[in-house]
Amino acid sequence: MNQLEIDNQTGEIQVLANTKDLQALRTTKTKAFQLLSKSDFVLINGTWEAKRDGLIKILSSLPISYSWIIQDKVLDHQKHYAQILGVLTVKTGDITRISDGMGICELSELKGNGGLHFINARAETRALKRAIETLFGSVINYFLVHHILGQ
Repeated sequence: MNQLEIDNQTGEIQVLANTKDLQALRTTKTKAFQLLSKSDFVLINGTWEAKRDGLIKILSSLPISYSWIIQDKVLDHQKHYAQILGVLTVKTGDITRISDGMGICELSELKGNGGLHFINARAETRALKRAIETLFGSVINYFLVHHILGQ
């Protein structure tokens, strides 16, 4: 029998097969929340964004396993841009969650010391960051609302 649960504070809806899985997911999200700090966020063009280091901290510090696989890569020498599509798989207990992320970087974004390696690396970082934000978005949003925006 499936359970439907709505978190009244975050608005998150979760459908899980059993109570054990629900508790494992809650525990993982609670630990992720506890890892974050105000310094893991930056205000960019009026929008609060999680920094890469804060998001990587979530992946590397939680009792989860994960894999990051590059599905597609474009490195255009003529137009000077890189585009990466990657898939992030996260497992905790019997729960597996999957998200993809796309990142693009143009040479013109780099200030003076760029090259193909740097645009490729930045595109991959952006793709991974987006995938992490998708899988841990409820945790990130809750932290923003309650610890950055002070609501």
